[in-house]
Amino acid sequence: MRPKVSFDSRNIWRRLETCKTVAHAYGWRPDEIIRFGREVEEAFSYEDAMAVIERDFDILKKREG
Repeated sequence: MRPKVSFDSRNIWRRLETCKTVAHAYGWRPDEIIRFGREVEEAFSYEDAMAVIERDFDILKKREG
């Protein structure tokens, strides 16, 4: 079961920090969080970074209105 996460910003660095916080809350080991963070940071593009996030997290869509 992947952790669920939602974002309030399109900024990839803010999204990464949110993911790290959620991962910690879900009990990921520190080395897993570091590995995940490095993989996102080293991604070639925003789309590649989001692909890493989407691989490890279920992204909840915000409700409109």
